[in-house]
Amino acid sequence: MRKYNYTFALALTFLLLFSKVEIFSQAVADPSALPVYVTTVPITLDGMLTEASWSVDVPHLMFNKDAAPTGNSNTPTAGVVVKPPYNDVSTCYVKFLRSGYDLYISLNSDDHQVCKFDWEGDGLFMKIKNFSGASEYEIKNYVGVVSGVPQFVFETNAPAGVTEGAGYAKPGTTIYDSSDVDNGYSTETVIHLNQLGFTNPLDPVTLMIVIFDPDNFSLGALPWGVNGNFYKQWWGSEWGGVYRTLNPSSSFVPVELTSFTGAFVGIDAQLKWSTATELNNKGFEIQRSIDNAEFAAIAFVNGHGTTAEQKQYSFLDRNLESGVDYSYRLKQVDFDGSFEYSQVINLGSALPLEFALEQNYPNPFNPTTTIEYSVPVKSNVTLDVYNLIGQKVMTMVRSEIGAGKHSTQLNASSFTSGIYFFKLTAIGEDGSKFTSSKKMTLLK
Repeated sequence: MRKYNYTFALALTFLLLFSKVEIFSQAVADPSALPVYVTTVPITLDGMLTEASWSVDVPHLMFNKDAAPTGNSNTPTAGVVVKPPYNDVSTCYVKFLRSGYDLYISLNSDDHQVCKFDWEGDGLFMKIKNFSGASEYEIKNYVGVVSGVPQFVFETNAPAGVTEGAGYAKPGTTIYDSSDVDNGYSTETVIHLNQLGFTNPLDPVTLMIVIFDPDNFSLGALPWGVNGNFYKQWWGSEWGGVYRTLNPSSSFVPVELTSFTGAFVGIDAQLKWSTATELNNKGFEIQRSIDNAEFAAIAFVNGHGTTAEQKQYSFLDRNLESGVDYSYRLKQVDFDGSFEYSQVINLGSALPLEFALEQNYPNPFNPTTTIEYSVPVKSNVTLDVYNLIGQKVMTMVRSEIGAGKHSTQLNASSFTSGIYFFKLTAIGEDGSKFTSSKKMTLLK
């Protein structure tokens, strides 16, 4: 088990992560090194990224033109528009895992035009050094053409047995069809470090990575013809000479938290959380602070040891006092006695006196933001999201909600950049009615 990073949510299931302390470090541009955690499940090299370990939000790279570091998404060294204009700005997340001496690298892209420019197809180009640093090898996992058929190809000049890879066009993606909007792609690459002279799986790895993003090229189109454009970014350097480091860790990827809710229910505080996997978890000591004073243990909820199955947890803190500010944290305890604290979460005061809809935060946001609202009595609540022309694009909440303060997280990863509105409609059990809306801005 690891330290946690919590965000409130109600009536909306979303993905969060338990993580170790180092994962809470602020993301940066061009990190000199990144950690590589041990995968909790075997990786099937099919490019589809279906393994749970890939969904865990450990520190990684985010390739996106002019993007700023955020969360665990570190941005690369530099980039260049090779053939302008570059309009279809896509995001490609590059993650790292390991199992023994096997180093896994994944790409997960939302690219709307999957194709290639000259030989440089959507995907990965990298160089990696052997343990002594005396030799380096190229590895390519990207879009190409085999016998006239567009597809992902894997190429390397490394000795046989060093590396393998696979690419996957996501459903809705047609390689080289510039007449439609693609749904992106994903790839997986494995490098067997013991075949490169490594005798300790925790030794640092020296490499550089380039992500290609050509757009709007049809099969057979000339790279410098009328159509098409091309942008690429790199971590380290474009063709070699400047390198970055991966530091393999002995720690497993953090526990995956698939949902977490916290809200007042009358004069009680309801806490709920669920995990997708656990490692050596004895359980959770629930600690409470009143009016920002010291924390005190109020209960203990047993864990499930080590498991890859989803587990649900809940705790009800009863008979709270109105007007008192309540905060909570979890002390997760391993069987060996080691423990980690969660971040402090503040519920505020129980039993709000009136309906309220707060401004989302952060705002502007990308791609997630939190919306808070209050209902003084049990109410039928609807929380909808609309685009700028008034079309409803999502219903976040539609249910009966108990009196109290609540929060919900919006994940707008499938939305386009722009201005949106969120509208709260509540009908209280006492006949009271409330409607309010606010504006928010998504910047990708």
